[in-house]
Amino acid sequence: MKLFTPTLLAAAVLASASCAALAADTKDIVLDRVLAPVVTTMPGNPPPSNSDAMAVSVLLETAGGTLIPKSTDTLFHTGDRFRVKLLSSREGKVSLYNTTPRGDTNPSPVWQGEVHVGMETISPRLALAGTSGVDQLHIVMEPTQETSVFGWLGNWLRSFKDGGASKDIRLDVQNTSSATYLVNANGQGLVSTVRIMHTAR
Repeated sequence: MKLFTPTLLAAAVLASASCAALAADTKDIVLDRVLAPVVTTMPGNPPPSNSDAMAVSVLLETAGGTLIPKSTDTLFHTGDRFRVKLLSSREGKVSLYNTTPRGDTNPSPVWQGEVHVGMETISPRLALAGTSGVDQLHIVMEPTQETSVFGWLGNWLRSFKDGGASKDIRLDVQNTSSATYLVNANGQGLVSTVRIMHTAR
């Protein structure tokens, strides 16, 4: 029988904890970043990470006005009403841009607002209209130092063209049935593109 000495046992526990920390998924990281300002106000805690983190949910609005989280992997219908819910790791400006099923992206945002740490931000009501197909909704958390946000968005989308990775931007993404979680470790802002497939009823 192999016995662990207290020193070896302590080392094994530390190694196990390190592996668990490395294995933390993006969802956990985002939720930690959102709560970080509360935790780091206590004496002796390190300052919060400068990474940008955001959770994005699509809320389908029922006929009675109830908001229900809906996976973007499921089919929507033309005329459906919905809102976008955001949770952010820092104060900032957010914008929603739309690319239609025809591939046209309007340089004017569908909506602009602000996010506050640890507080839910919910967009005004949006509706799926026009041509059936796949609408792309680009949810943008603007970088802190940027004057031309639409130009920056275009560069971001080109960096991740066709769903590939970017050599300049390190982006961790995790999709669940109710939300998308994103982390940009370098604090360069964030873009989440939600693809909403809809068809006529």
